[in-house]
Amino acid sequence: MSKNKVIEKLISGIKHEFPDVAVRMEQREREWDLEPDDSMDTELFSCFSSATTDAIKCKNADTVSRHLAYMSRKLEYASGIEKKYIDTYYTESLMWGIKDQKLKSWGWKLFPENIKRLYENMWGKQDL
Repeated sequence: MSKNKVIEKLISGIKHEFPDVAVRMEQREREWDLEPDDSMDTELFSCFSSATTDAIKCKNADTVSRHLAYMSRKLEYASGIEKKYIDTYYTESLMWGIKDQKLKSWGWKLFPENIKRLYENMWGKQDL
């Protein structure tokens, strides 16, 4: 399967599992006004990360846990390109812009171990 098809399938799975995130993704696509053949897979993946971060900001434990558990499961069986997308376009930007250390600590406690490892590979050891 081509890289584009693999990523399209991954994004489609996110949209199916999380209809509220699908709405955000579709809004982002409209904002960018892309042609049908244009790809914005990285931006769509970042939308999912932003949705998780927004849920952390609201202390919505159910949403945060569901998002992180979904990505954690995907990561366990991911191909190389899927791992790259989960690492680079989802995990690296989690908690971006959260300055409140107590809030970050609250969110951090919900991270599965494999997502924590990816995050710390990018941002270093977290003392939360």
